[in-house]
Amino acid sequence: MIDIYQHFRKEEHELIDQLIDKSKQANEQYAPVLTSFLDPRGQYILNVIVGSFQDLEVTFYGGPFAERQRAIIAPEYFRPEAEDFEISLFEIDYPQKFVTLQHQHILGTIMSLGIERDQLGDILIDDRIQFTLTKQLESYIMLELNKIKGATVKLNAIPVKNMIQSKEHWRSFDTTVSGLRLDVVLKEIIRKSRSIGKQLIEKKRVKVNHTIIDSVDFQLDQGDLLSVQGYGRAMITDIGGKTKKDKIRISYKTLFK
Repeated sequence: MIDIYQHFRKEEHELIDQLIDKSKQANEQYAPVLTSFLDPRGQYILNVIVGSFQDLEVTFYGGPFAERQRAIIAPEYFRPEAEDFEISLFEIDYPQKFVTLQHQHILGTIMSLGIERDQLGDILIDDRIQFTLTKQLESYIMLELNKIKGATVKLNAIPVKNMIQSKEHWRSFDTTVSGLRLDVVLKEIIRKSRSIGKQLIEKKRVKVNHTIIDSVDFQLDQGDLLSVQGYGRAMITDIGGKTKKDKIRISYKTLFK
């Protein structure tokens, strides 16, 4: 097996260990293995790992419009159905006239119940609010989640195919950059000077894959999700080759306020 670790960051090694274990299990038992929810970066890493096993394939699913998805690693003969991913979709019934619920309120409340982040999929907000969760936690959350931000709420479990599309609209861009340092790419994404990008990073206002990164020379990679306080979110969707002037071609998408 290729040395996968050298291609990824130190802080990703724990996730890589878990995903290699799951891939080995699928390979040795010649049977499908299900993962927790993975963000786009985790999905990218898993694709690389599974690619090094000759007889395995990976399929991702998190609902019709999902960003965070579970994966089934399986031999080529296995064709997964939606229910094999064991995902529950909930809609939150809450007093809309009296309370405004945002992504962070729902995330914070669910995490406060002792549920790990990798057991929770997407939180979708439109005229309605929905979220996905691993099926094994369905009865627990129905019992425990009855208040958000002080308001009484009721959860309804509904079919995953009824997942709404968040009213957020991503915009896609292609550009070239001199390098993949965080400050260099951030300048491009927020369309401000490099020094403003540097300030945002140093003031701990930038997260990469849900972790605050305060080092300007942090190297970005494909599938990275950036959250920039005051702006919104961005994702590096592709890293291409170099131009004649030795610049790197990248594609990214933004979800800015």
